[in-house]
Amino acid sequence: MKIDRRSPQPLYAQLKTLLVERIQRQEYQPGQRIPSELALCDELSLSRPTVRQAIAELVSEGILVIIKGKGTYVADEPERIEIKNLSANQFALLTLRNLDALPALHVERLSGDVELNRLFTAGEAIVQTDYWSVSWQQEQEGQVYAYCRSLVPVYMFPELGPDLQEGRRMLDITANKYAYLPQRTVGRLFVRQARPEESLILDLSRNAPVLVLSSRLTARSGNICEISTAVLRADLVSLGLDSGRS
Repeated sequence: MKIDRRSPQPLYAQLKTLLVERIQRQEYQPGQRIPSELALCDELSLSRPTVRQAIAELVSEGILVIIKGKGTYVADEPERIEIKNLSANQFALLTLRNLDALPALHVERLSGDVELNRLFTAGEAIVQTDYWSVSWQQEQEGQVYAYCRSLVPVYMFPELGPDLQEGRRMLDITANKYAYLPQRTVGRLFVRQARPEESLILDLSRNAPVLVLSSRLTARSGNICEISTAVLRADLVSLGLDSGRS
């Protein structure tokens, strides 16, 4: 590809495409330093702001990395963390058998507002209630790869917050709650930019792409018992899908 100044496509976008093509052709290999801003300006007769914008976007997308005092490099392909047999309730709180594998949980009680109450409405009248917000991080070998958050109605599990903070077992927490335990889960997987809090927790650059698994769990009673959101580092995880027997 060559830079076409008569093209309706912005110059910085053309430069992004050109750099990606060079990486794909292995002109710039993983871990290798790419030419400096000034060198690219001279080579392609582009302004520094144009080059800077193209590089900044490639950094935010995880294709390039900037090492302070050294320059800009092609990102190394990391060893990925495999999430086997991905399911809609993979990161849901109420489906966990135990909490031993999780680090510290952050628990708070939220007052229900119109928007929050609407999320828990499945065609019936909106229920006014408070919610337990439970969040935690998933990590492997010290590397945080997922930030998880679950919302659970207080009226279904009044003691969930204190029970979790006291370290009670999930088996005891869910005892005698048969009608409120998940029976059906609907989820969707999509890509979006990381939000500021997520970028900080997951150690990502600003606006880096993340995978989001958003799930809604319905109890045996027919009411929504949990809304689960897991934000995953797209550059660190690989998702295993198994449809069972064909």
